[in-house]
Amino acid sequence: MNKSVSLTLRILGIALAIAACVFAYLLNGKVETAMKHTEWAVTDPEIQAHKNYEGRMNDLGKKVKELVEAKRAKIGEMEKTVADLQADVTDKKSKIEGLTANVSSLEAERSELTLKRDSLAAQLTEANTKSDSLATELNGTKQSLAKEKEKAASLFTKEQIDAEIAKTAKAEEGRKELAQKYSQLYSYAQTAGGNTPPFPRDPSTEGSTEVAKADFAPEVIKTRIILLNSADGLVCFSVGDLNGIKAQSTFKVRLGDKEIGRVHVESVQNAICTAQILSGSSIDDFSNGDVVTLEAEVGKVANN
Repeated sequence: MNKSVSLTLRILGIALAIAACVFAYLLNGKVETAMKHTEWAVTDPEIQAHKNYEGRMNDLGKKVKELVEAKRAKIGEMEKTVADLQADVTDKKSKIEGLTANVSSLEAERSELTLKRDSLAAQLTEANTKSDSLATELNGTKQSLAKEKEKAASLFTKEQIDAEIAKTAKAEEGRKELAQKYSQLYSYAQTAGGNTPPFPRDPSTEGSTEVAKADFAPEVIKTRIILLNSADGLVCFSVGDLNGIKAQSTFKVRLGDKEIGRVHVESVQNAICTAQILSGSSIDDFSNGDVVTLEAEVGKVANN
């Protein structure tokens, strides 16, 4: 071997030695760094790596891979669970939205029904108020009518009626006595003169042939006014239940050929009745002692 080759080999050996030193130095630094950064693996309960470099690297390579794979599998399961939960949440959200829409619809219906209920309640209150008002008015009318009937019934006392009947009977007896005497005078004049006297047999029938006629048709009845109260429009007639007069009956009143008004019978006794003179009648044409004709407006006078 020549000197140049030997020198070259020596230089190359030196260079390799230097490179190995450098590499060892660098490798030693990286090992120290790796050991420092992986110290946690020694105390980690799942890895429990060795303290030396080679054992630690083996533990990290094997156990970390197992852990990573296990964690990834668990993460996959969790992601699936999350996806299922999200689907369930979406379904429940959809149901909640549907229920919310139903609730809104029911709220609207409830509001409408509440308005209708309030309206009906107001109408019912108004109807009850009107009913109470009408009931009060009807009760007042009934009481007023009862008082008027009591007033009409008590207006002519029995003593007054008896006195008027006695007065009327006495006047009738006087009239009959006078008519009898007048008839005797008429007969005497007719016998003495041989001709019909120029005066009537009965002066009470003079000027009216209708008065002398006794009309006993079922729908009419003749009577006499025995008592008159012009202030209250009440009149008492000399006919009653025995003559077919009934309470609550309505009659037209005629004086001769003239209709002087209408009356409504309020109370009836055996031989007398009390009646209310109705509006539209001529009260001035009613007088105590007048003989009048009562004509039933509906049906006929009762036939006892």
